[in-house]
Amino acid sequence: MAELLKKDYVTVSFEEEIKALYVMWSGFGYTSEQYKEVWEICIAYGENNKVDYFLSDITNQKVVNPDDRKWFEEVAFPRAVKTGLKKGATIVGANPFTRFYINNIMKKIGGTSLPFKAFKNKEEAFKWFVS
Repeated sequence: MAELLKKDYVTVSFEEEIKALYVMWSGFGYTSEQYKEVWEICIAYGENNKVDYFLSDITNQKVVNPDDRKWFEEVAFPRAVKTGLKKGATIVGANPFTRFYINNIMKKIGGTSLPFKAFKNKEEAFKWFVS
């Protein structure tokens, strides 16, 4: 696994064997600019490399600003899909705010051509990716 970004609030890596980008958020705070930077890095990587799958572990992610969520849905997600992703997934914990966030996103992207699911752990998501 190649590490693309490591900050106290997030780690972005690439799993070469299955061509998957993996974003793991921590519980530390971050600004809107930092949130957007993470997605810009992922999108740029997908534009310049073969990336088939995307996984975001939001188990420990802090609450996402509604404006940032809207930016993700309207700007980042459509750009990411255009890079050629085959499937996307998220790991969700029990935090009700995190569940609310991902439910809103899944409603917005549910009508797209990209299959997207929520899982309890990375192993289940990676298994679904290659199935």
